[in-house]
Amino acid sequence: MIDSREHSPHPVAVSTFDSEPSEDAPFDFEKLEAKATAGDVEAQYEMGWRHALGMEVDLDDDIAVEWLEQAAAAGHMLAQNNMGARYYTGDGVEQDNKKAYRFFFQAANQGDRKAGKNLDAVARQLTETDLESLRAEMGEANFESEEN
Repeated sequence: MIDSREHSPHPVAVSTFDSEPSEDAPFDFEKLEAKATAGDVEAQYEMGWRHALGMEVDLDDDIAVEWLEQAAAAGHMLAQNNMGARYYTGDGVEQDNKKAYRFFFQAANQGDRKAGKNLDAVARQLTETDLESLRAEMGEANFESEEN
């Protein structure tokens, strides 16, 4: 199946969850929360997207952002792309293209192709001065101006 968001010029967030839990393994919120609280990065990401979608938990963007930020800070590639998309659009956070750039850069650096496309999209929204500053901060070397 083709995801129509793939052709969008705007950043997209992606999740890796399975559809519905099987009857053999019902969803256990307390177990997931305990793993996330103990520092399990994958569980933190799952807590984030579950709250973002209201999937078997309360729909709560504030809680979603808290868990996604933790997972992103711990290096979770999809959480980084998700947070980049949130900062790009202002979904659950104050819109900030510089923060979006940082998150997309981190995810793209781990091989996330969508984050790479998202990085290009947000770079077009930044001033050349901001872009140069971010590239220096993120350790990107010898970039030419987008206009060249």
